[in-house]
Amino acid sequence: MPIDPPEERTAPQKFVEIPLHALRVDSVTEFSIYLMHGEDSAPVLYRDANLVFSEEHRGKLADGAVAGVYIAVDDRKPYLRYLENYLADIVGDNHVDAGEGATIVYACATNLVQDVLERPAQSEDIRRAQQLVAHTLDHLLADQARFPQLLERMAFDYHTYTHSVNVCVFGLALGQRLGMSREELHRLGTGLLLHDIGKSTIDDAILNKRGRLTDEEWQVMRRHPAEGARILESVGGVDAPALAVVRQHHEKCTGKGYPGGLAEPDIHFFAKICALADVFDALTTQRSYKEALDAFPALRIMQDEMMQDFHPRLFREFIRMLGTPAVRQAAETAQGEAEARRRAA
Repeated sequence: MPIDPPEERTAPQKFVEIPLHALRVDSVTEFSIYLMHGEDSAPVLYRDANLVFSEEHRGKLADGAVAGVYIAVDDRKPYLRYLENYLADIVGDNHVDAGEGATIVYACATNLVQDVLERPAQSEDIRRAQQLVAHTLDHLLADQARFPQLLERMAFDYHTYTHSVNVCVFGLALGQRLGMSREELHRLGTGLLLHDIGKSTIDDAILNKRGRLTDEEWQVMRRHPAEGARILESVGGVDAPALAVVRQHHEKCTGKGYPGGLAEPDIHFFAKICALADVFDALTTQRSYKEALDAFPALRIMQDEMMQDFHPRLFREFIRMLGTPAVRQAAETAQGEAEARRRAA
């Protein structure tokens, strides 16, 4: 007797909640929107993709006390591009909570860096990076409380793209503390966000290797600052200070860094800021071969073992910036959440 083939089953679709205020009036969403009608029920389709989301739609949802809607997890990428396209409106919208805005800025930034690392020679993505830095500055400069809020959203489980965004946030906050102009901060931020673009040329087996690199692998890794600068010079549109950050962020004031072995007077001021943020984030981030350090043990290591590598005034200001109560609390919260995620994994 013939046996019927097994019935094909489609895995249930997964959804994630997004804030209603993230949807912009009179915009076309490239993702479908779903509503949840009960805690135990599955989301149901509200609006198909590629339809206009109007003021009427928002008003009806708000009248129904709907604060959040749902999208399919598979639509996260087009949703983040949508947010990026409207980021100027979102960070300037008084209806968007500052913490919510911080979450959106960080998510857009990490998504963008992923795109840049996957296709580093695309001029469109470099322009996106410059625009995103401008919007991040709008967010950070609006209120001194914004940096701690953004810090709470930062990921401390290491990926090159999250590391790049973390370094950008730390570096911009330090530049702001030092009284840099908006134009200077924009150039600095562009370099910070793109500082590891050269890692796109390195094999994942080396980038993600557990444990120490061999001498040969280390020589490959040491090429990424020069490779990053080469990529950006070939694309064009990135000015000299940002390129200096990319090329020099592993130089040390002692002259023992790479790729150029530059001494303190020859290292660009912006690259010295990046060096601090880069090392600090590396120490406070969980990797496959090491545990993350809390902020102040990391700063102690930097002071006791690496102090000669950094510009002393910048390092003092970096410590003062991270030592404020709001920032300290934000760092503890973010790292605690990262630890909880690791234990649940």
